[in-house]
Amino acid sequence: MTQAPLPLPKTDPIISVQVSVYALDGQVREAVHAYVDALDATGIDRDTGTMSTVVWGEAAAVWLALQSAYQAVAAKHPIMVNTSMSNAAPLPARAAGRR
Repeated sequence: MTQAPLPLPKTDPIISVQVSVYALDGQVREAVHAYVDALDATGIDRDTGTMSTVVWGEAAAVWLALQSAYQAVAAKHPIMVNTSMSNAAPLPARAAGRR
């Protein structure tokens, strides 16, 4: 008999969100940097790679940070923001031990 895999431990309210920002006006670098700067202004933890940024923390704080960053950049650039959210995905290595 095959055992079912163990479920992932529940981690709410800590969530992680992978965010990719696309500038529709051709000013990609400016829009991405503005988005990351706006995230930093909120104090949220983040890890930025070459193609996306991962933010994590208490769900309420993450939602507010994402909203604030979107509003700050959308006021200057036409953008599209793509997100993937999880309450169970592994956090970036620099956040080890925080979940």
